[in-house]
Amino acid sequence: MDASERALLIRKGNECFNSGDIRQAMELFVKTKYRDGLTRVGDYYFYDKRQPLLAVKFYRMAGVSSKVEEIQARMVMALSQWLGGGESKRPAPRVELPPLKVSPKLKILAEEILRRENDGAKPVTEA
Repeated sequence: MDASERALLIRKGNECFNSGDIRQAMELFVKTKYRDGLTRVGDYYFYDKRQPLLAVKFYRMAGVSSKVEEIQARMVMALSQWLGGGESKRPAPRVELPPLKVSPKLKILAEEILRRENDGAKPVTEA
């Protein structure tokens, strides 16, 4: 497409966007690869519609990496809080485990291995 046709389509896209026909504006901005228009469509989905995944798509097309990184950081933060990785106001529940039962033979072998390692000897390979 030549420059005059592109300018005409961008103007029409701006008119559509300003009148509220976001879908038609989006199609024209994508067709013309108009970065400012794609950024405004991304802003519309991010701030007005609260649909960050759609917004990321348009920010990437427009090459606005700062907005993509902001959304990714927000999503990581939300996910970590959702999974319990964020600061929690209530303490984690304590789990009581039964006493560990160890075979006497295994205990003797482990003590022998530790003793040999402390003495600098080679560990026993018998089992």
